[in-house]
Amino acid sequence: MHRILLTLALAATASAASAQQHVRFGIKAGPSYTKFRGLDPAQITSASNAYRLGFHAGLMAEVKVTDKFFIQPELLYSQKGAENKLAPFIRTIFTYVDLPVMVKAKLGETGFFLEGGPQFGYLAKAASYNDDYSFDVREVYEKFDVGYAAGLGYQLSCGPLLGFRFNGGLTRLNQPIVVGNRIVTSDDMWNNAFQFYAGYLLTRK
Repeated sequence: MHRILLTLALAATASAASAQQHVRFGIKAGPSYTKFRGLDPAQITSASNAYRLGFHAGLMAEVKVTDKFFIQPELLYSQKGAENKLAPFIRTIFTYVDLPVMVKAKLGETGFFLEGGPQFGYLAKAASYNDDYSFDVREVYEKFDVGYAAGLGYQLSCGPLLGFRFNGGLTRLNQPIVVGNRIVTSDDMWNNAFQFYAGYLLTRK
C-alpha cells in the first residue's frame, strides 16, 4: 500500500512539473478533530481514546491538469492526537509536518469539488499533558506516517475556498515494546483526523 501511495505521489509531482504555467499558490487553515484508531499502549483501554480539537495550517499549490482536474500539493503544520475519556485532564498531542498530494476534481460549474490522494507526515513533536506536567513521548512513536486523505469542498474562481477532509494513517504509530531481548506485542494504533479548512488561492495573472 505504501508503494502504491508513493507511486501516486510521484506521478502527481510529474504532472505538476509539466504544467508549471498553470499554477496557483495559496494558504489554508482550520480546526482538526483527531483521535487514534486502535489502542494507545500508554492508556488503560481503548475506551479512553477520545477525539480532541486541534489545528492545522499551511501552504498549497493548485496545478491545472485539465479544466476539471487539478493536482494540489500542500505543506501543513498539523496537530493530531487524542484525549483520555477516563481521565479528561490527560491529552496526547502530536505535531506533524504533513505533505498531502491531492487530486482535485471540480464538479461542473457548481464550484464544488472532490479531492483525494496520499499523505506523508513527519512527527516533529509528541507529548502527553496533564494539568501540571508534560512528558516528551516522541521516542516511543514512529517518526514517519504514510496515509491517505479524501474530502470535498467549495471554491470560488476568485480564490476563496472551504473544505472538509478526512485523514487516515496507514503506518502503525507505536513502536514495539522491548523488555530485555524480547519484543512484547502491543495493540497497534494509527492516526485519524477530520479537518475543516478555509483557504485562499491567488488568481492567475
